[in-house]
Amino acid sequence: MASLPSRTLLSWLWGVPQQVHQDDDASSSPQRFSVTPRIKELVHMKPWAIETQHVSKQFPNGAYALRDIEWGVQEGETMALIGESGSGKTTLLRLLNRLAEPTDGIVFIQGKPACSQDPIQLRRRLGYVPQDGGLFPHWTINQNVCLVPQLLGWTPIRQLEQVTKLLPLLNLDPAQIAERYPTELSGGQRQRVAVARALAADPPIVLLDEPFGALDPLTRHDLQDQFLSLKTRLQKTMVLITHDMSEAFRLGDRITILKEGHIHQIGTPQELLHSPATPYVDSLIQHYHAHPG
Repeated sequence: MASLPSRTLLSWLWGVPQQVHQDDDASSSPQRFSVTPRIKELVHMKPWAIETQHVSKQFPNGAYALRDIEWGVQEGETMALIGESGSGKTTLLRLLNRLAEPTDGIVFIQGKPACSQDPIQLRRRLGYVPQDGGLFPHWTINQNVCLVPQLLGWTPIRQLEQVTKLLPLLNLDPAQIAERYPTELSGGQRQRVAVARALAADPPIVLLDEPFGALDPLTRHDLQDQFLSLKTRLQKTMVLITHDMSEAFRLGDRITILKEGHIHQIGTPQELLHSPATPYVDSLIQHYHAHPG
């Protein structure tokens, strides 16, 4: 039996209140490292689409999920976030769309403080793919993909044109699946639909929370291929959470490595492979070399 949509997705679109709680991305033992990248040390090739300045997130019990994060994502860049459970990845993603608010510091989205932007309007301007896809089980694929365009007041004809354009980009045939329901699709097809929905309103920024993590290896590799094709074609700014270093290397223009709420390194795949900044990063690279698949 299909489950109901998560409260996270409802909060994203309509602002349903959501209790702030300590999840598995919160750490009770934050630790300071000597090598912490700063935004001023990064090369500004393009304007920042996303920027955080001295951002921390502390929970009521005193535990920190993030501490003093200075970080940026350039326009058109795909940034992969990687780290073990409790590293702060999901918390950082939630700060970008105001599903959570920082305890200290400022998050900027397209040059404007996120806190000065209406959270509902902000979320509707950001594409979002949650871990489980978040499709509405009793809506057709067409209705799911058109959710945000409908909320934005697009005409039915324009919505239909967008579905007809997007689904083929993800190897989906609109004539075959547009009037079907999520439970009638395979796991890989559902994730493709979730990505199509995130792109439907043509957002400048797309946030993806482990979008391929629950899929079998062959389907996952196929979806990664589709992601790379879309990335080249659409030139969106994207933030992708993953636990898989090989996936981060394959999909990310740059990679941010988090541990216990701190950034250990930001760099291209080649920079991480050849110049790991901390023992933790080095251990991840050694594991990647031992298990590259």
